[in-house]
Amino acid sequence: MGLAILAGAIGLAFSNLDKISRFKGAGFEAEMKMVHTIIENQTEPSPEQKKQAIQSDGLSDEEARILVSLQKPGYTWRYARTVSGEVSLPLDKTESILFSLMTRGFAKNGTGSDGEIWAITNVGKSVQEQYRAKAAKGVGGISF
Repeated sequence: MGLAILAGAIGLAFSNLDKISRFKGAGFEAEMKMVHTIIENQTEPSPEQKKQAIQSDGLSDEEARILVSLQKPGYTWRYARTVSGEVSLPLDKTESILFSLMTRGFAKNGTGSDGEIWAITNVGKSVQEQYRAKAAKGVGGISF
C-alpha cells in the first residue's frame, strides 16, 4: 500500500512538472526550481540570452570572479560563504555582490539545507564569457 502511494506521488510530481515549484508527499519531495537550474546549467545560453548579455552593463573584477566561482565544475548551487572563500572577499561583500548579480539576471538564489544557495543563470554565463573574451584581448578585466 505504501509503495502504491509513493508511486502515485512520484507520478503526480512528474506529470505536472511545468505547473509546480515544490511537491511533497509520501516521503517523496521534489523541488522543480532545483531541477530547472540543473538543466539550465548544462545548456548553453540561447541567442536571446546572449543578446541580453551584450546589452547589459559590464562586470567589475569582483563580480567576474564570483561568476567564475558559481560556474565551478561539479556544482550547480553554491553557498555564499564558499564563494566568499574562493574569491577572497568578506562574506558580507560577497552576499551584496550576489544580490546585485541577481537583480541584473546573472545569478539566482534558492534555499539549501544550510541556508541560501546561489547559481549562475545562462545570461550570467554569457556575460562572463564576454568579460573573459575582453580580458583575453587586453581590453581590461582580470586574466583567467
